[in-house]
Amino acid sequence: MNFTKPSSIEVFEMIDAALKHDPDITKGKEGVYQFALQGEDGGTFQIIIDEKGGRAVNGEELEPTCTLVLNTEDFKDMIAKKLNPTVAFMSGKLKIKGNMGLALKLQTLLNAVNF
Repeated sequence: MNFTKPSSIEVFEMIDAALKHDPDITKGKEGVYQFALQGEDGGTFQIIIDEKGGRAVNGEELEPTCTLVLNTEDFKDMIAKKLNPTVAFMSGKLKIKGNMGLALKLQTLLNAVNF
């Protein structure tokens, strides 16, 4: 069986659907999380959590509160729970700019999204 990983756009579409399906997972995590994905299938994406709830977008819609820079494959492994975000950060695979406290909340947010 040939299992292909979803594209980055598909992953953010799934995150968007999960945020809209279960708005409770966004409580206390307000901000703009920007992902600068590098390598094949890379790009800039944002998870935006504000008074209207949560959404994921392709591109840069708002000024980011925190930016996460990582390789696309490492990002997909993180989403699939094959790579722990803390381990990724400590090993240098994940770089965080901006609000570190908000970035830490992202792990619980992504853990609540099932892929």
